[in-house]
Amino acid sequence: MIRRYPAALLLASTLLCAGAHAQTLHPVKLSKAELAGPVFQRPGVVKESKDGNHTSDFTSYTSPDKVFQTGVYQSGPVREEIREAPGTPYTEFLYFLSGSVKLTSSDGTVMQVHAGEAVTLPKGWTGVYESSGYTKLYALYDPSAAAPAKPEQ
Repeated sequence: MIRRYPAALLLASTLLCAGAHAQTLHPVKLSKAELAGPVFQRPGVVKESKDGNHTSDFTSYTSPDKVFQTGVYQSGPVREEIREAPGTPYTEFLYFLSGSVKLTSSDGTVMQVHAGEAVTLPKGWTGVYESSGYTKLYALYDPSAAAPAKPEQ
């Protein structure tokens, strides 16, 4: 009887550990064909219309801790002024699939970014973001969005 108890403990701990690590993470791919437009037909796409501008946002990945996110975003004509501190609330990498954007930093520096080019907007950036329309891939990094730690039990 004494020998069965350690064997049962070993079996239980093996099953518990296997369950804790059962979820396998996989890469997330968006094909060239999907990026040409069908990605915006997927379930979960957030579509908005504000001040005459229509947008579609497909989030392809969010890290378990909520700090990192990637996706595809499409916008019509837009002009957004980010003048007040603290500026942009996160760091964003943008790669333009179509269209372009004109970025005018608060010191007056102007940058044009066209399809096939990329730019990174650092957290805290202030200025004007203008476009006649675009589609972009994005990656966001926001440590302040971290999911609260689960209490230990």
